[in-house]
Amino acid sequence: MAGKKIIYNLDNPEDVKKIHSMLFDDTSGDEDFGEQSDSDSEDQIHEREENSDTEQSCNESDGDDPGNASYYMANHKKNGKIVDSYQWNKCPCPNKRRRGKQNLLLHIPGVIGTAMNAETILDTWLILFDESILDSVVAWTNQHIELVRPQFNRLRDARSTDVIEMKAFMGLLYLAGVYRGSRLNLKDLWDPSGDGVETFRLTMSLKRLRFLMRCIRFDNKETRNERKELDRIAPIRECFETFVANCQKSYSLGENVTLDEKLEAFRGRCGFRQYIPSKPAKYGIKIFALVDSKMYYTFNMEVYAGKQPYGPYAVSNHCTDVVHRMVSPIVNSGRNVTTDNWFSDVPLLSDLADKKLSLVATLKKNKWQIPDVFKHMANRSEKSSIFGFRKEGT
Repeated sequence: MAGKKIIYNLDNPEDVKKIHSMLFDDTSGDEDFGEQSDSDSEDQIHEREENSDTEQSCNESDGDDPGNASYYMANHKKNGKIVDSYQWNKCPCPNKRRRGKQNLLLHIPGVIGTAMNAETILDTWLILFDESILDSVVAWTNQHIELVRPQFNRLRDARSTDVIEMKAFMGLLYLAGVYRGSRLNLKDLWDPSGDGVETFRLTMSLKRLRFLMRCIRFDNKETRNERKELDRIAPIRECFETFVANCQKSYSLGENVTLDEKLEAFRGRCGFRQYIPSKPAKYGIKIFALVDSKMYYTFNMEVYAGKQPYGPYAVSNHCTDVVHRMVSPIVNSGRNVTTDNWFSDVPLLSDLADKKLSLVATLKKNKWQIPDVFKHMANRSEKSSIFGFRKEGT
């Protein structure tokens, strides 16, 4: 019985025999008096032995024998010859005792910087669209108004604007979106018979709003042609980059972010306007966006401008290059990036792991790194699954 003390009498031959048996007989290692352990430690040792077996089997599968059934092999062929190969183990590699560096957050998610002082919705908006953006929009809009003013008979119909009126103008655009104004005629929102919205009529006239909508500018028109020789998005470059910078310095992302594309509806004249029939707007300007997966906060954006002229803004539009540019603000932050098959590639997993980022993504079937057994499903049973593993955590 546990805890009961046994006393042996050396004068008793039976007791001496028991002691002799315990000291000299072979017990097959049932007791180890050098390292005493309880039942919990035995369970831990058993678990480590399983990890060690797994590690051994994964290491053994690293051979070049194509007939080894412990891994799947994907071969890259050109002109009938194998030029590269990629190996996927059937068994997962052992779990690390310490969590991977790409899954350790260095900053607590939430509002940061001066944005923590915002108390109202307007305060929050002014942090993203700061005074520098508003002042530049007013300055360049007035510059264009000066050019078109001679076309008007009355000077009051082409008067200059200011920051207060520009805020009111942008506020009406937001309000029109709230009332689904994109599907309405503007006259319906200013209708004085009772069917319109009173806020629109009290803020400014419909004639003035249309005038500002035609004249609003975001850059210096006098130097635009020179800048467009190097940059296709020169008309909005300065304001757009300032807005993105304000987004990044106002919020710290959570552990999971999403990278995808969105299409901003636009049917005007634009050399890089896109047509994507799967999108609701179909026609517009494509923007890559890095967004917080939980709070839906947009952290980084990049306008797809097609092939830029040779110069400082000439960048590659290859999927992996886009990913590297979009995740550059969160490098070495320990976050996870989720994206779809347009952005993903197998080598991208290890590239992001070197930057302490992890990746969850779907893959297109045409990636040669995927073994044929994953692509051919004719002989597969219904609802079956196949898994492949790599040492770098893929």
